Amino acid sequence: MRIAIDVGHGWVKAVAEDGGRVCFPALIAPMPATVDLGEFASMDAVVIEGTRYVVGESARQHATPLWSREKAADPDTLRLHLVAAAQLGAVGPVKLVTGLPLAWYGPQRRALRETLTGFGGAVTLPGRAPQRLWFDRVLVLPQGVAAAGPVLATDAYEPGTYVVVDVGYRTTDHLLVEKTETGKLVFAPDAAGSIEIGVYSVFHSVADALAQAYHLPFTAAEVEAASFVTVRGQKIDVTQRIRATKEAVGRQVAQKLAAALDAHLEKVLGVVAVGGGADLLAAVLPGCIVSPDPQWANAAGYLAALEAG
Repeated sequence: MRIAIDVGHGWVKAVAEDGGRVCFPALIAPMPATVDLGEFASMDAVVIEGTRYVVGESARQHATPLWSREKAADPDTLRLHLVAAAQLGAVGPVKLVTGLPLAWYGPQRRALRETLTGFGGAVTLPGRAPQRLWFDRVLVLPQGVAAAGPVLATDAYEPGTYVVVDVGYRTTDHLLVEKTETGKLVFAPDAAGSIEIGVYSVFHSVADALAQAYHLPFTAAEVEAASFVTVRGQKIDVTQRIRATKEAVGRQVAQKLAAALDAHLEKVLGVVAVGGGADLLAAVLPGCIVSPDPQWANAAGYLAALEAG
């Protein structure tokens, strides 16, 4: 089976060559101690090699977002690749393509490829029989570069120079791309890079503000999924606070992008935003174009590269 998996800091997106897709929060934690309440309550567990975990939405109250800078050395990142493949129905050897942020790609791609190659185990998803799978062959690609191909290849973009901005959960990658008359894409390595700001900044700021206002701990993960929080018997609406913070973070992304690209930003046909946070930039940068299905851009780009190879 051939699968593309984008394990971001906020969400896991995975696509298979048969068209299957899965998306879930990039959260995983050992199953907490629970009291048996019979049929009245339960927590869905994912079992990996005999150890029980809560994954995705079930883990919001128990896990923190992935924050390791060394992906190959982060066991949770490896487990989430395995869970995503299992959710797509993988059994046996899997050909995998995944990726890294631009700033981490050069120094980390070899280690991630070598660590994932041969990685696997028995995975039991809730309500399903055990699946044994492993990553037999692994390709690691740079984020943004992979996404740019399928996005700019369409007739909607005439030949010329574009900036592709991948606004992720933790990092924002930017690329200067020339689309030639023949449709070939040429990337400028001196105008590519990563900015350490993204969607997480929104929810981290909101969680901090709530903690200061109500003297209670809040995490970015729990705020992200909520329209309100409950404090001492009262529902506190957080939608307005989140909306205002998104605008402020979007402006920060736009300012840092302008500083990184300088005059390049003024000499392009367009700025194309991809990634789960594409709307942050589009809301504050006039003329910014959000690609169709932006959260899936990297995973789709990975799969396209895998099929082309």
